Amino acid sequence: MSAAANEEVDERSAVEGPGRRLRALREAQELDLARVATLLHLSVDKLEALEADDYERLPGSVFTQGYIRNYARLLGVPVEPLLKAYRQVGADQAPPPTLKVSQIQHEVRSSHLLVRLMTWIIVLGLIALVVVWWRGYLQWPPGVDRSGSRLEQPASAVPPAEEGMSEPAAGGIGPEVPEMEPGGEAVLSLPPSPEEEAPEGATGEAAVTAPVQESAPPAAPGEAPDRATAAAVEPTPEPAPAEPPPVAIPADRVVVRFNGTSWTQIRDADGRSLLMGEMKAGSERVLEGRPPYQMVLGNAGVVEVTVGGRRFDITPFIRGNVARFSLDPARVGSGG
Repeated sequence: MSAAANEEVDERSAVEGPGRRLRALREAQELDLARVATLLHLSVDKLEALEADDYERLPGSVFTQGYIRNYARLLGVPVEPLLKAYRQVGADQAPPPTLKVSQIQHEVRSSHLLVRLMTWIIVLGLIALVVVWWRGYLQWPPGVDRSGSRLEQPASAVPPAEEGMSEPAAGGIGPEVPEMEPGGEAVLSLPPSPEEEAPEGATGEAAVTAPVQESAPPAAPGEAPDRATAAAVEPTPEPAPAEPPPVAIPADRVVVRFNGTSWTQIRDADGRSLLMGEMKAGSERVLEGRPPYQMVLGNAGVVEVTVGGRRFDITPFIRGNVARFSLDPARVGSGG
């Protein structure tokens, strides 16, 4: 700016504060307040407080002097006269404003994530407790009431088997004590086995029971008591089942057995192949076809032929370890 502008600033500085002077210079240069606030990186409220010399709305003396210095440089005016005017008004002597920290209390609502999470945890815990209690309730034995004391069962609920066990004399099942004879010798009486007891209500003719072994007669004086038990009769062994009579073998049945490996070819009277190929040792074949059979047996020494259960001699037909012959079971059976 010119020297006249500087002198004007010096003259007005004796009366006005630095903020009002900066405002007048800004308006003289036709600068917008918002534009200047953007260039100075200040909010519009702070810039308005600075231009109105309202220092209570500004953070402090150090920051205010920095704002004045930057504002003067932006407008192109000297800085020192403005800072001197700021000190003259006594603004730098004012105590720094007290910063009030407002405590923001957030209202916790039911839609808050933490509240919803805690609610679900509580609900799931209650469900788990109910399930555990119900399972334990179902697993209690029927004879125990829910308070933990066992219920007394009536006498009619006692099983018959237990009654029979508790009263052996009434059922007659308990073991009998051998009776002592006047001579001091014990007479052993064996109870009948369950299979020998007759069912209740059956007549003497319908009940089939095994004979009960009679007790041994009293031993003579001076004889040991063990002689009575040794006199028990041993049971007779059951006879072995008779073997069924042997089944008659048909007279025309032809069986070929192979005691070794043999190449074989057998055809019936109709020319149908009954057996062909290499036969393994231990194999056996029954010929089923219309005789007579045309037979070729390789390694004939290991082949055995039976007709009607009787062995047929193939030795006369062997030539060079191969037997070739025709076999008619009817003629073999008649001796032809």
